[in-house]
Amino acid sequence: MIYTRVALLVALGGIFGAQASPLQARNNDKSSTPWPAIPTPESYQQPSGPVYVYPVSVAKGLTSNHSSSASSPTMIFDSVGDIYTLDYGADVAGRPVFGIAELSNSYAQIAIKYSEAYNGLKQNFSDGPYSFANGLSNEFRVETLNITKTGELSSFLVQGSQRWQSIELIKGSGVTLKSAGFISTVDQAPLASKPGYFASSNSTFTDIWNLGPRTQQLACYSPDTQISTWEIDSQKGAYIRGQKPATTIKGANAQNYTLSFETMIDYGGVGWRLDTEVDNIWAEGPILVLSSNYPEGSFVNYNTSLLPPNTLVLGRGWALQNQTTLSGWHLDSFPVPFDVTEKEWHEIATESPGDGTYTVKIDGKQIASFNLTAYGQGARPVYFPPAAYYSFALGPWQDQAAWYRNVNVTLASGASWYSNPMTSEDVKIEYGVAPNDYYVCSDAGKRDRFAWLGDRQISARAIEAVGDFDAVSGPAEQAFARQVSTGGVPANTLFSELDPLGVLGRTENLDLILVDWLNRFTDVIYQYWIRSGNDTFIGHYWPQMLSMTAYTIQASLDPKTNFGTNGGSGTLLRSTVHIIQSLEEMVIMGEYLGHNASVASLATQAQLSRKAVENSWNATGGFYALPGAQWTLIDLAMIEINKIGSQERRDEAWSGLSSRIRPGGYVDPPIQDNFNLLDTGLHPVDVNVMGYLLWAAGERRDGAFAQDLITRTYGPMVERGVNYTGGYWEFLSSDGTYPGNDLQTALSHFWGGFPTAFLSEYVLGVQPITPGFKTFRVAPLSDWSGDWVHGRVPTPHGLIYVAWGYDANGKISMEITAPQGTTGYVSPPFSGSYSANGKTGQMGELVVKGGEGKVMIVQE
Repeated sequence: MIYTRVALLVALGGIFGAQASPLQARNNDKSSTPWPAIPTPESYQQPSGPVYVYPVSVAKGLTSNHSSSASSPTMIFDSVGDIYTLDYGADVAGRPVFGIAELSNSYAQIAIKYSEAYNGLKQNFSDGPYSFANGLSNEFRVETLNITKTGELSSFLVQGSQRWQSIELIKGSGVTLKSAGFISTVDQAPLASKPGYFASSNSTFTDIWNLGPRTQQLACYSPDTQISTWEIDSQKGAYIRGQKPATTIKGANAQNYTLSFETMIDYGGVGWRLDTEVDNIWAEGPILVLSSNYPEGSFVNYNTSLLPPNTLVLGRGWALQNQTTLSGWHLDSFPVPFDVTEKEWHEIATESPGDGTYTVKIDGKQIASFNLTAYGQGARPVYFPPAAYYSFALGPWQDQAAWYRNVNVTLASGASWYSNPMTSEDVKIEYGVAPNDYYVCSDAGKRDRFAWLGDRQISARAIEAVGDFDAVSGPAEQAFARQVSTGGVPANTLFSELDPLGVLGRTENLDLILVDWLNRFTDVIYQYWIRSGNDTFIGHYWPQMLSMTAYTIQASLDPKTNFGTNGGSGTLLRSTVHIIQSLEEMVIMGEYLGHNASVASLATQAQLSRKAVENSWNATGGFYALPGAQWTLIDLAMIEINKIGSQERRDEAWSGLSSRIRPGGYVDPPIQDNFNLLDTGLHPVDVNVMGYLLWAAGERRDGAFAQDLITRTYGPMVERGVNYTGGYWEFLSSDGTYPGNDLQTALSHFWGGFPTAFLSEYVLGVQPITPGFKTFRVAPLSDWSGDWVHGRVPTPHGLIYVAWGYDANGKISMEITAPQGTTGYVSPPFSGSYSANGKTGQMGELVVKGGEGKVMIVQE
C-alpha cells in the first residue's frame, strides 16, 4: 500500500537522497533533449450552445471504402433503396439530426442504422438492441423517421456511441439531405486541453493513452446532460417512444392482480411487461407488445414477421429478439380479431393470478390467454438468487410510440395496490427515466449504460491520469446517495434521479449480486483519495464506508474459511483478494483519519484472509488455486497486486502465463461460469482482466511483459481500420484481429482502460506517495523500450512534467518539473551515476523540490 511507506520514503529521501543544484526554466530546447518540448494544456472554453458533430466522409451505397472524392455531405435519394454510408472517423454520441434540403413528395421515410463497427450496418438490428437498462438513450440501434417538410429533422432519443451510420430511403423519392450528424450529448473538449497527457516516440503508445480520455468522454456524463426518454403531458399522460420498458418500485410485488392502463397508440403499437425483476441482472416476466392496424402512412419497413398488424406478441427475457448475449425469446403471437386503431384511446387490462397464467383484454374484449411457464424458456436459473422486487414496466417496441395514462394495479379482492394518472413530471423520477442528477460514468457509450460500480476500479485510474477528478468523485457520491440501511451500495444503478423508494428497491434488488463490486469500490475511493488528496471526501463518507465494509463482510465472507464468496457465488480466490485489498485500504484511510480503534478488526480479518489465500498454494502445479481448480488470470493478477505470499511463489505462478498466451493477449481455459452474462462461446481476450494483468506487471516492475501485453491487446484498437472508434474495446478476439464478441462488443468501453493509467504511472513513472502528491515518486520502468516518453500528471498542486529518453550515445536523460508544495523522489531508470542540473557524480534517488523549476538528469 502506498501510504504505509510514506515515512520510510521521506526519511530516506531526506537523509540519503541526492539534492538537485539550482534549477533551470521548464521549457526545454528540443535540440538538447531526445524528446520534443512537453506542451502545456491547450486553452478551451465550453460552448454555451449545442455542439454539432458531422461525418468525416459520406459515400453512396453501403460501403466502408470512403475515398476523399466521396466526401460531400450532400445526399441525393432519387428512389427507394438509395442508401448512403456515413463515417465519423471515430465514435460520436448524441441526438441524430438531419438537414432536409429537398422533399418532392408529401412525405418520405428513411431508415437509419447506427453502429460502432462497420459490419453492424449489414445486420437487421445493426449492433443492437441493448436492452439491459433504460440508459436514457435509444436502446435500439435502428430507427425510422418520417420526413414531412424541409429544414432540420431530429430524433428525440440519444444514440450512445457510434462511428458508422447508414441512411436508406424506404418510401418516397426526390429527397435531398444537405447534412446529417448529431447534437452532441458528451464532452467534446480537445484531448490536448486535458490536464493529463502522455506521448511516446512510438506513436502506438501515444494513441493507446489517448483511448482513455476519449472513452471517458463517451462514457462519463456531467449532470443533466443525458435527457429523459419520456415526455409528460398534464392531460394525456406519458408519451413513450420505443425503448426498454421502464419500471416502478411503487407498484411492485402485487399478487393475484390486474394491471390496467389507458393508451393511445401514436404509431406502430404499445408495449408493457409484468412480474419482472426491477433493474436486476435477469428478466423473466412476460413481454407484451400490441401492434396497431398499421394505417396508411405507417412505416413501410415494419417487421411484419415478428409483429404482424393487429397482433399481441408474447416474449420473455430481455427483448423479443436478441442480437446480444442477453437472451430474448419470441414465444407466441395472438392475432386480434379487430382493428387496433391509432390516435384513439384504448384500455388494456392484463390479469396475473400468480400461477404463471395471464389473460389480456383490450377495451373489455379478451385477446389472449396463456401459461408463460408452459413455453419452457426464459425462466430464472436456480443459480441466480431471486430478486426482492418484481413489478410491471411500460414501453413500446422499436419504431413505436404511445401515450400511457391512468395506470392501475387492482388486487383480485378489489383493493387498489397502485394508481397513477401519469400526468406529473415526477413520474420520470419514479420510473427511473429522469435526467441524470449526478456526474455518472457508464461502462460504455452504446451498451451497459448502467453505472457499474466495480468496473470503475480500472476506469477511475484512467480518469485520474487525465485529471478529471469530478468524474470519479461524482459517481461515488451517487453510489453513496443510494446506499441502504444494510450498508449495501448498488453494484449498478440507473443514471436517472430516483425517489427514496426507488433507491431502496433498486438497491435491495441487487442484494447478494456482485458484492465484489463493493470491495472494488473501496479501492476506487482509496485511489481517488491518494491522488486527489481530498481528505474532506473520505472524512464525510467515512461512516458510510464503514457500513458498506460491514455489509460486504457479512454478505461475502465465510467466517469459517476466511474466503470470499461474492455474496454467495461460492468460494472464490479473487473475491477473497478483493476483500483483503478493501480491508487494508480501509485501515490506511481509517488510521489517517484517526479512527484506529474502528479499523483494528478489519486489519485482523485482512490477515486471516491473507493466510487463507497463502494456504491455497498448489505446490505441485506452482500456482494459487482452490482444491481441484485451475488458476485464473484475475486471481494471479490480484495476488500479485496485493503481494500475497512470497515473491518466490508469485514468480513461479507468474511463469505459468506462457501457457495462456494468444496473439491478442492472455486467455483462461473455458470454464462453466453461470454468472458470466457476456459468454458468447467465442472465448475472447477479456480486456478488463488484461487491465488487472497490466497493473500486476507494473507492480512487478516488468516493463518488457507490460509492453508486449499492451501491444498485443491494445495495439489493434488504434489501428485505423473499420473497427477503430477512438475508444477502448470491451473484448478482443484471441487472434487479435477483431472485437472479441463480434457485434456484442462495446467499442468505447471503460472497463479495459488501464493502459492510460499504466503509461502515466509506470512508464512515465509518476505515482503519489502521500495523498494529493504532496510527496511523489518518479520511477520509470527500466526495461521499457523506446527512444523517449514525456507527459503531464495532474495533481491538486498543479502539473508534474516528466520526460525521459535516450540520447545519440545511448545514455538516458530525464526532465522533471514539480509544482509548488510538492516534493519528488526520482529513481532514474538506470544504475550508476548521473548529473543533476550539471552537478556530476550523483547516485541513487534524487530529491526534487516543487516550484523551483526544471531538473535535468543525464546518465554518466
